[in-house]
Amino acid sequence: MGVKLDRLLRRTSRKHPLPFMQLPLNGNDYRGIPTMVCPCGCDMFIMLAKFDDDRLPGWFALDGVCAACGALVSLPCPADKDGEW
Repeated sequence: MGVKLDRLLRRTSRKHPLPFMQLPLNGNDYRGIPTMVCPCGCDMFIMLAKFDDDRLPGWFALDGVCAACGALVSLPCPADKDGEW
């Protein structure tokens, strides 16, 4: 377990502005390619968003957490629709 945690800490050595996004809850970090479904099969994510005055999302972070397994994932945005990431 020590070796796996050591590798994980080295891979996530850069600081994330949100402390809970530095280390995945279950050890899996799938960030890098935007996805609408976690590899575990779940399509619900915990994300950080800011709403405009008209109650629409005005901003959201592209890092998310799978609601089922706790893995870190990259969330899609409208620019990803055409696959140009």
